[in-house]
Amino acid sequence: MSRSPRPRLLDSVVAVPVTVVVAWLVAHVAWRQTGFERPDALTVALAVAGTVVIAWRRVYPLAAVTVCTCAIVVMTLRGHDVTDVLPLVACVLLLSLAYHGDPPAAAAGLGIGAAGFGIVVLAHPPGLGPDNVSWTYGLIGASWLSGRLLRDRRAMLVARADTAEQRAAAEADRAALLVSEERLRIARELHDILSHTVSVIAVQATVGEHLANTDPDAAGRSLGVIGATSRDALDELRRLLAVLRDEGGEPDEDTADPVHSLADVEPLVRRFQDAGLTVRVAVEGVPRTLSSAAEACGYRIVQEALTNVLRHAGGTAADVVLVYRPDALLVTVSDDGNGTIVAPARAGHGITGMRERAALFGGGFSAAPRPGGGFEVRAELPHPERP
Repeated sequence: MSRSPRPRLLDSVVAVPVTVVVAWLVAHVAWRQTGFERPDALTVALAVAGTVVIAWRRVYPLAAVTVCTCAIVVMTLRGHDVTDVLPLVACVLLLSLAYHGDPPAAAAGLGIGAAGFGIVVLAHPPGLGPDNVSWTYGLIGASWLSGRLLRDRRAMLVARADTAEQRAAAEADRAALLVSEERLRIARELHDILSHTVSVIAVQATVGEHLANTDPDAAGRSLGVIGATSRDALDELRRLLAVLRDEGGEPDEDTADPVHSLADVEPLVRRFQDAGLTVRVAVEGVPRTLSSAAEACGYRIVQEALTNVLRHAGGTAADVVLVYRPDALLVTVSDDGNGTIVAPARAGHGITGMRERAALFGGGFSAAPRPGGGFEVRAELPHPERP
């Protein structure tokens, strides 16, 4: 039921003139034309009561129908004319009840209206013939049915609006999730690129500084590694920024290079070897081409694991093992360091990023000290063979 003050005020404004008109018709007009007795004050009061309830048709619709119907029945039984307006008021109230009331109240209102008019018919008032009976019952039924149909339509429109709102909320949540996932992906890419590059540059700069006076050739090679590593990082950053700036157009050939694959592990290993880290690579199983995403994931895990060895492990050698299984790729990077990854002042993203990359493929990930010394990173990337 609606309890908004504005509709109730509108109903009150409508009820006042309608009540005045009905009271005047009952008191001065209708009885002169139909042969009914002259109405007394009680009859006029009943007419007023049966009409003024229009003001409460939204708030108390069943009570309004009941009062109006009772007023019509009592006026008829007392031998007074109810005019043609008061039955129309009853039909309007019945329509309002069917629209605003719940199903039990609406059914009760229909029963009250039909029963009340049945009593009127049994009273045999002047001028009530079979045609009038059929017409009035039809009007009662049509009013009630119209109210129910309008209520059902309103419910359908509300349901559609709720569905549209829920769909819009779901789309907004999905868009926010996509943005969050993209931010995580970009964060992982930037971390992997910058962490590797800065680590190699830091190591080579330290080496070059120590050898600048005693071994200028070695210092020059360190500077060469710094330059090559910096250029590679700039190329990767340029490609990443080109993807971010692309709004649907075709990227140019210079920025459309494919992402790293497992074939790039060998050049990656050479850069670490140039930085002074001994890296051994072993491949087990039958190598096969995986999806570009899986290849890039494997490459980034190897890159980040070796970067951690270079920065934190304190060792001089690392082993990279790629195991091609029928249903997965197993990536293992181990070192001969002190068995820990020294945590920086602020929590880093390296191990977290590797774990997230493996989780994207539904794979497992572990990073822990080895029982015999050193540290080991293992990632399993499910990737069944294509038939």
